[in-house]
Amino acid sequence: MYLDSNSGAPLSPRAVEALLSFSTDPLIPNPSSIHSHGQRAKRWMANSREQVALSLGSNDPERVLFTSSGTEANQLAIFSELEARITRGEKPHWITTSVEHESVRQMAEWAVERGVKVSFLPVDSKGLVDPAELEAMFKPETALLSLIWVNNETGVIQNLQDLAARARSRGVSLHVDGAQAWGKLPIAVNDLGCHWFCVSGHKIGAPAGIGAVWSARGTRVSPLIRGAQEKGRRGGTENLLGVKTLGAAASALDPIAWATRVEGLRDRLENAICDRIPGTRIQGKGAPRVANTTNLRFDGVVGEGLVLALDLAGYSISAGAACSSGATDPSHVLLAMGASKEEASSAIRVSLADEMPWDVLAGFIDALDAAVSRARLARRLQE
Repeated sequence: MYLDSNSGAPLSPRAVEALLSFSTDPLIPNPSSIHSHGQRAKRWMANSREQVALSLGSNDPERVLFTSSGTEANQLAIFSELEARITRGEKPHWITTSVEHESVRQMAEWAVERGVKVSFLPVDSKGLVDPAELEAMFKPETALLSLIWVNNETGVIQNLQDLAARARSRGVSLHVDGAQAWGKLPIAVNDLGCHWFCVSGHKIGAPAGIGAVWSARGTRVSPLIRGAQEKGRRGGTENLLGVKTLGAAASALDPIAWATRVEGLRDRLENAICDRIPGTRIQGKGAPRVANTTNLRFDGVVGEGLVLALDLAGYSISAGAACSSGATDPSHVLLAMGASKEEASSAIRVSLADEMPWDVLAGFIDALDAAVSRARLARRLQE
């Protein structure tokens, strides 16, 4: 049973339908070609661009730029905001948070090497940014604020409207990592006041390998990949298959209906686990969270061991962000929330794709209880 939707959601039925359309007509023409097949591909691109824009609450499809992933989208937004200033000889200041996705954290290293001053906003024990802390960090040279709206590990939702307003009042550009918010929260990019909004296809039921970035009017894209495609904003022949399925998946999104189906199930799951297994903690409890995500910590247990034990029992979960898989360090998100290294290493994440029968989750609770009990017994025997 798959309980790791935040790593990659199951394919949307509409995305599957779009994929199957290529089985009856396997031609994937180049949208840059001027012949009739190329023009048909260009129309598909335009339709998908409109579908993605509408899902983000925008009536201007030309503000949507297709990328290979949410990672590329995030890095393109940051590069575009900072590189031009660096080239002009400025030393801009960039504010981001201590709980960002790895794609943003990697850009911090690049920025420091280029002479950018980078500040990391702390979060409280619930994973929330204090707006007063943000106010204290602003400098005259602050150029960019990067925020992850919904945390990929805990599901915690930042108060984006408040933080965006503070950035706007200072004339600071706002970049939002919206990958985990897309499809889970109602989105209206113009009302948010952001300059960049980045999303990833495989978080909403499109295949991996496609993402998008929405940019506000007046922003300028500095390409990471040079070429004529995407109006000179991103080079390389467009991933038509990915673009078409992304648009199809975006057109099916209904975050309010989805949350109504899923939130009660997630809450029931959390309550049942806490009642059944002593020493369970819910990371981010008390903060606003998206409906499908729970991050659970178990005293005296190593999270990765639980992931392996539950996999053998037939349940797929994670011990953190899939983009950091293979890392031996504890979750930087949980450390930022005040957990010790041992506590941060004892957590797992369960993320539901949609509603499912309760007896399936009841079986998961049985398997989790058994795995935690075995792990705690093994630890006691070693002490």
